[in-house]
Amino acid sequence: MYIRRLLDDEYEDVVKLITDTVHTVCKNDYTKEELEAWAPENFNITKFKDNLSPCFNLVAFEKGKLVGFISMERNGYINRLYTHKNYLRRGIATALYKRAEQWAKEKGICEISLDSSKTAKGFYLKLGFKESGISVINHGNVVFRNTVMKKVIQNGKAR
Repeated sequence: MYIRRLLDDEYEDVVKLITDTVHTVCKNDYTKEELEAWAPENFNITKFKDNLSPCFNLVAFEKGKLVGFISMERNGYINRLYTHKNYLRRGIATALYKRAEQWAKEKGICEISLDSSKTAKGFYLKLGFKESGISVINHGNVVFRNTVMKKVIQNGKAR
């Protein structure tokens, strides 16, 4: 597996990975309406790119195929972590997360946080995250209640 920073011409490929994964992997935990609100077929690439441009974004490849993606904000908030639907349980998400955590430590970030889907909650618990509440997120007219999760990664103040 090869991990590197996201390139400017790869956003459409990342959107396809996210959409395919959400509609396949999360279908047992969410309704069709929720899946479409979360990962719409008519995803706005420009808005997506603008949202991610200030973030630390990594992609993972296996044999030249995009198989994973993580986006971490500069404050340590993970706003996206996805593995290709056909490459689950191969350590891709864990490897991406560990690389992002290392970056956060280098930046002096003391805590990583995220809003976990029902589908991913167990994964984050295995990484050492703790539940700290519930978040309410609106996607259009659909309301999601996600689990707020946090993990202390180093003691002391952020630089």
